[in-house]
Amino acid sequence: MKRDWLIYLVMFSLALNLGTIGTIAYLRYQDHPPPAAAPPPPPLLPKSLWRELKLDESQRQTLRRLFPEHHQKVKAVRQELAQKRQELFDLIKAESTPWSPIQAKVQEISALQGSLEEEMARFMLEFRKNLNPEQHAAFINLVQTRLGCGPEGACAPGGPDGGRRRGPGMGPGPGMGPRGRP
Repeated sequence: MKRDWLIYLVMFSLALNLGTIGTIAYLRYQDHPPPAAAPPPPPLLPKSLWRELKLDESQRQTLRRLFPEHHQKVKAVRQELAQKRQELFDLIKAESTPWSPIQAKVQEISALQGSLEEEMARFMLEFRKNLNPEQHAAFINLVQTRLGCGPEGACAPGGPDGGRRRGPGMGPGPGMGPRGRP
């Protein structure tokens, strides 16, 4: 009989110790923040394209000719996007704004984002015309990497991390400026 009590006491002590260790481990791992996301890739600037694609002088001249116009168009659309987003926020902030003006503003923003995507595609197609096959393959690979696309070309929604990260880069979507702000 005494032996049975001793076995029960050892089993109870063992269960209590395992429960305590499990609780401590659980609470300890709850305190750790999730691992930080990898920093976004730097923007593609003409000089980095020269290095990555090993462009010759005539290709560099073409890029020098194309880039300023492209940069101005993108900058203008992003500024207009920032303005329209502020206007949308002001409409939402107002006490009793009807749905129709908010919806109209969202449609304006969507159209501007579409025009930004069109400009990016136009620039890439124009630039691609001047590349040899090896450079073209490297250019496509570079763009896929920047967009967060896998080797099969399947892009993750929201960029390389599936949209979990917010900040500079592809996380917030097209038209967003530094640190995820318009």
